[in-house]
Amino acid sequence: MRMRKKMLTIMITMSIVMILTMYAASQFILLESFARLEEKNVQQNVERTLSALSNELAELSSKAGDYAEWDETYVFVQDANEEYIQNNLDAPTWANLRADLVLFINSSGQIVFGTVFQPDMTTTPIPQSLVELISANDTLWYHPSAESRITGIVPLAEPLLIASRPILTSFHEGPIRGALIMGRYLNSEEIEYLSQTVHLPLSLSRFDDSQASSDFQTARSSLSEETPVFVQPLNADSVAGYALITDVYEDPYLVLRATMPRDIYKQGKASVVYFLVSLVGTGMIFGSIVMLILEKQVLSQMDRLASDVRSIGKSRSLERLSWSGTDELSVLAEAIDSMMEERLHAIAQLAAMVGHDLRNPLTSIASAAYYLRMKMGPEMGPKVKEMLDIIVKDVEYSNNIINDLSEYSRPITLALMETNPKSMVKEALALVNIPANVPVVDFTEDKPKIKVDTDKMKRVFVNIVKNAVEAMPEGGKLIIESREKKGKVEIAFTDTGVGMTKETLERIFTPLFTTKARGMGFGTAICKRIIEAHGGKISVESTVGTGTTFTFIIPIEPMLKGGGKL
Repeated sequence: MRMRKKMLTIMITMSIVMILTMYAASQFILLESFARLEEKNVQQNVERTLSALSNELAELSSKAGDYAEWDETYVFVQDANEEYIQNNLDAPTWANLRADLVLFINSSGQIVFGTVFQPDMTTTPIPQSLVELISANDTLWYHPSAESRITGIVPLAEPLLIASRPILTSFHEGPIRGALIMGRYLNSEEIEYLSQTVHLPLSLSRFDDSQASSDFQTARSSLSEETPVFVQPLNADSVAGYALITDVYEDPYLVLRATMPRDIYKQGKASVVYFLVSLVGTGMIFGSIVMLILEKQVLSQMDRLASDVRSIGKSRSLERLSWSGTDELSVLAEAIDSMMEERLHAIAQLAAMVGHDLRNPLTSIASAAYYLRMKMGPEMGPKVKEMLDIIVKDVEYSNNIINDLSEYSRPITLALMETNPKSMVKEALALVNIPANVPVVDFTEDKPKIKVDTDKMKRVFVNIVKNAVEAMPEGGKLIIESREKKGKVEIAFTDTGVGMTKETLERIFTPLFTTKARGMGFGTAICKRIIEAHGGKISVESTVGTGTTFTFIIPIEPMLKGGGKL
């Protein structure tokens, strides 16, 4: 699809979608969203209220623990001494603790002492209904371990928050001598205290109260374990959230109601009324969206293409852009690739012509040198022998230049074989004359197995090793390492040579660039092409005076440049 057609299609589609969305939003979506937001807010407030109630129980448990884990209490529950009662169980102290009731029960389930603290600082006996519950079973007072805690609401005539803790020594040690139960009535004063804590009007109704108001009855029929919180509007101005509260025996006992104003829903209704006025703003947003799409679909792609072309120009290489697509930019990238291929083909033709025109005279020169060497034999003087050696070496050097030029201009084909990093490095090192003052430390491993063109990879490694040796004329060390990483093999060659400048690093893979007195500068360029033909990458890091590291990342299964496996 062409770029103009693509952008036109996007704009038309966006316009249609925007119009339909505005229409639907003005009628349904916004108001429904505000209703859901109101419901979520109410649920959060109800959960916050339940958390406040849980905090009250936790606070009560903490205060009960202060008395339960005390040596004097440990003794009192066994001997019921009057001194403990006189010193510790006075009404003002327990009023400050906001405790309405305290019970001391020994390990046999017998009530050692119990009292109710009245608001007028007097005390009354424990309600008979609570005594009967304690006598009926051990749910409220039995603690199997020192870490046991019991909190909840006891279903009495007036709901009672209780916290039961095992009686231990001051060092939290046993054996457990019984339980201390501290209670606080969930009366109107406590409900008002919770209301002030959560800043919401709260009210309670018994779950089985048939005389409860209609909204409580509706909530009671809707609440369950699957629906712990129920929300319903009371009128146009108020909404209520309900929660089921179970007693200490985990039976349904109370229904909590938290009432809130419908500010969120009212704001939603106002938003719907003024929604059509926002069309102008929406148009501006739509225009911005179109500009963002243009930036992403056109301008950024053009920047990418320009960056890729600049990168190729800077490296002076003949790499392909390898873009895919059918739009104008992709067509332009394909045209650039075609131009690169034409240049590469022209270089190949030039290389073939140069090779043909130069190899013949080079062969003749080599043959003539060989003939002179054989003809003169022992009569050949040292100077003549030196000159003939120079001729042979220069002929070999010229042939290598022709081979490099021809190799760089030809497409690379791979003959894959299975091998491993250590074998490749070992074979490459055997082909290089390494001086004694350059020790080689080979840390490569014989795994994993990889598929590569072994001859071409050896050529890469030989080139890098030779360069490393030449970079250490006064001696040094060459370290070779390998490791497997995410389906690839990473092989690094690190020398302690003279290093490279920033300018050299930027052009190290550029054809015809060299810092040597002799050479055409095809070595590292050909290495890069070979590694990339395997679907790998080559990188180099260097510091002047410290050394250089060449790193090769090669897929275990060679990858084509487009991403598929060979």
